[in-house]
Amino acid sequence: MGVPTFLETGHMTEGFPIRVIHTEEQFNFAAHWHEEVEMVVVNGKSGRIGVNNHIFNLEHGDVLLIKPGDIHCFLPGTDHLTIILFRLELLTGSFTTERETQDLGKLFNKTTVIPCSLCHEKNLGKYIDALANEEKDRQAGYRWLMVARLYDLIVHMLRTKAPITDEITSAWPCTPSKKFEFLESVCEYLEEHYAEPIKLDQVAEHIKFSKFHVCKLFKEIKGITLMEYLNHFRIIKSEWALLFREESILDIAIGHGFNNVNSYNRLFKKYNDCTPSEFRKKHRTNITTYEG
Repeated sequence: MGVPTFLETGHMTEGFPIRVIHTEEQFNFAAHWHEEVEMVVVNGKSGRIGVNNHIFNLEHGDVLLIKPGDIHCFLPGTDHLTIILFRLELLTGSFTTERETQDLGKLFNKTTVIPCSLCHEKNLGKYIDALANEEKDRQAGYRWLMVARLYDLIVHMLRTKAPITDEITSAWPCTPSKKFEFLESVCEYLEEHYAEPIKLDQVAEHIKFSKFHVCKLFKEIKGITLMEYLNHFRIIKSEWALLFREESILDIAIGHGFNNVNSYNRLFKKYNDCTPSEFRKKHRTNITTYEG
C-alpha cells in the first residue's frame, strides 16, 4: 500500500481460534497484517477498506473476506462493522482430509467481496449473526458454540460456492515450508546479483510476489529488511576482496553493488567499526589468490 505496515500480534486469545469485534462509527485503523482470516461485515452505511494497493468501497450488508497476510487498513468513511477473525489451522485436526484442506485453501486463500444481494440470497447473515450473538451473550459453553457456528458458516460457504464479484490474488505463503521456500528463493537471487544495482521490484518479479509481501515477510522471518540483508552480504563479500585483491577501495565498492565509496565506507564502518582501508591494513595477509 506504499505506507508503513505492522504485523498485528497478541490480538487473539491464546488457544482459541476466533475473535469477534464490533466497531463504532468513523472506524479507522492503520495498515497492518496478520495470520488470521478476516471477515468484515458492513453494518453501517459504508466501508472503505484498503487491501494491498486496492481500495474497496463497500455498502451496507457487503462482506469482505481478507486472506491471511494481506496488508489492509480501514479508511475514513467506515462505520459500524462486525469483524470476525479466525485461524484455520486451529479449526482443523487429524480428522481433516487433504481434500477438505484444499477446499478451505480455495475458499480463504484470496481476498474477495461478497455483495449484500448475494449474502441475502445465500442467507450468510444467519450464520454470521449466530456466531456473533454467542460471543455477545457469553452463556455457558459459548466458546464451543462459537466454534460450532463458525463450522456452520464455513460449510455453508463451501456448499453454496458463491460466485466472486471482486478479487485480489497474491501468492502469500502461510505455512513454515512455504516461508522457507520464499526465503531461500529471495536469498539465492540476492546472492547471485548482489554486485548489481538490485531494486525491490526486480526481486518481487523474480519470485512472483508483490513487493509489499516481499518486504513484510522477509522482515518477519529475518528480523531485518531485505536491503539491510543485501548490504550486509555485500560488505561480507567485499571483505574478501579487500584481503585478497589489489583493487582500489573505489573499485571494490562499485564491484560489490555500491553506488559510491562514501556509502560503502559508511556501511562498512557500521558493521566492522573501522573503514575499509583500516580493515585492509589490519588484516591483510600474504595470500594473493582470491577465493571468495
